This record gives sequence, structure tokens and C-alpha cells, in this order.
Amino acid sequence: MNLLSRAALLSFGFAFTLAIRLLLLANCQGNYDTASYEEVVRILERGGDVYRETERYNYSPAWSLLLRLAAGLANEAGWTLTFVVGVFLTLFDLLTAVILYRIGSQRLDRDRGLLVALLFFANPVSVLVSSWDVQFDGVAIAFLVLAVFGAVRGVPSPSGAIAGLSLSLLAKHLAWFHPLLVAASGALGTRPFLAAFVPYLLFAMSFLPWASSWREIADHVFRHSGLRSLYGLDFLLLVPGVPDWLPLLLFVVAVGAAVYFLRRVELTRASLMLFLVILVFIPGISTQYFVWPIALGSLFPGAGYVLYTLVATASFVQISGTSGPDSGFGPGWYGPWWASIVWLLLEIRRERNRRRAR
Repeated sequence: MNLLSRAALLSFGFAFTLAIRLLLLANCQGNYDTASYEEVVRILERGGDVYRETERYNYSPAWSLLLRLAAGLANEAGWTLTFVVGVFLTLFDLLTAVILYRIGSQRLDRDRGLLVALLFFANPVSVLVSSWDVQFDGVAIAFLVLAVFGAVRGVPSPSGAIAGLSLSLLAKHLAWFHPLLVAASGALGTRPFLAAFVPYLLFAMSFLPWASSWREIADHVFRHSGLRSLYGLDFLLLVPGVPDWLPLLLFVVAVGAAVYFLRRVELTRASLMLFLVILVFIPGISTQYFVWPIALGSLFPGAGYVLYTLVATASFVQISGTSGPDSGFGPGWYGPWWASIVWLLLEIRRERNRRRAR
């Protein structure tokens, strides 16, 4: 296939995927979280406190400000808030695709860089989370991928990586442990852990205007988790006498160990593997969590990536469907957990083979 044909095929792939995304978004009827977005906007419009007046807001103030902006655009255009937020999320997914193209072009070549970008943008998990579930995890992922790009391209100053990590946490703190991984990799200069402290400091400072609601912030943000007893190591809670805090302790120990052992792995792959460790050990789950490893995983397509995509997509469709997650058919909540384990083991084997080859 010549260069022109490849370019035309890839362009068609992006255009077709964009059309699918917009079609899904136009037919989205909303859900619990989009109703939460509307509630947050109503609180903001009357000058209220989103942490004190609702239990549905579990993030830094940054997302509430973006929701206020989206509501203004929706009112001006006569569209629904859900549609405007979905368009906003699609633009961030496009930004992620562009950054992945840059990383892929540096690692491989231009054509395969475009293929990496399309693998992410057309991935059904990414499409469903942003354009059907209308979850904003993709915003945080875009800034995380930008931070990784800044850290691995050899820029002398770590400021770009620190800015990306900070914006990622402010958008949604799903990459909470990645600043430690980036610091441990040595990508942040001579004082890495001091530099890694900056994203956490900015995240904490963003709550200062709402400091009087610190109890609600502690409950709704820092103690918030996904659905429990449906996924992962929560099966341990079925054993008589096992304390509720054990899965959380195992999670912290596992992620801390992962940061330590992954510090010598190439940062892009290490960031992917850290997400997989998080998905294996995290106490609590939601369908939007399924998208976390997709962007970085698109840089390393293989059997694990394909298996996880298929299982996570099937789980998402089943859980979101009328049959519900308790149906006897389909992978349910535990499907992505097992797929994450398999993918992680395959990545560990691939990394060992790479080291032996050296």
C-alpha cells in the first residue's frame, strides 16, 4: 500500500470514528453522572457549595468550573449540557490522539504513529466512556499522556511533565500515583521527589476557597471509591473475619511496590503497567475505570491489549444494558479484572524478554 492510500485509509478511520462518537452522543439519554453534572451547575449558579450541598461531587474544583463553562455554551447554543460535555470530552480524546501520534512517531515512524493514534481514538472502550457514558476520565488521561511525552522526549526542564501531572490530578485524580513513578524514573531532574510534590500541592491548594467544607471534602473526595464488593480483591471480604480495610492496605502496598520496581522500566511502558497494577488491586470499581490503560496501551498493542479491549467492551455493554451485571451471560464486573491480570503478566514477560535481549 502506497503512502497516499495509507493516509486516505487512516483519515477515513478518524472521520468514521468521529461520526460514530457524535452519533452515540446525540442519542445519549443521560445517566446518574450526567444528572450529577446538572445538579452541580445548579448549585454553582446560585453561588452554593458543591461539597456541602451534594454528595455527587468527588473531585477538585477544576471540573466544576469547566461544567459551568459548558453550561453557558449549552444555553447559548440551545443544546443539552450532556451533549456539550460530550463534545468537550471528544476534543480531549482528539488531543490525546495527537500526543500519542507524536510519541508513536518518535518511537517508531510517522505511519505507525498515526496507527497508534487511531487505535486509541477508535478503541470501543474509549468511545463508549466518552461518548455514551459521558465520563471525563479522558481529560485527566490527556494531561497524563502529555506529561509522559514531556518526560520522555529529553527536555532538560521537568516543568512540562510537572504541569501535565498537575493538570491531570486537577481534572480527576485517577493518576494519583503517577507523579511518584515519574519522579522515581529520574525524569524530573536532580530533586525528583520535591518536583513530584508540586502536583499534590496544587491539588490540595485548589480546595482552599472551600476550606470551611473540609469535612465534606474529606468524605466526598479523599474517601470516595467505586462500587464495592463487585470486583477484584473485594472477594476477600466474603471470608469471615477479614477486616474491611484489608483490600485498601493490599492496594497501597501493591502500588508502592509497583512504583519501586517500575522505576527502571521505560517510562511510557511503566505508566501503562502502573495503571494495570491499579486496576488489579483497586478496592471498588466503576465502568469508566476501564478506559484508564487504553491510551498508553495503544502504544504497545498486542495480545493483552486486544484481550482487555474485547472483555472491557463486553463488560461495559452488559453492565450498561437492561440485563445488568448480575446476568448469567457475559463477563460482568470481574471480566476486566481477569483481563487486567493477564495483560499485566504479558507486559511483565515482554519486559523480561527485552532485558534478556539486551
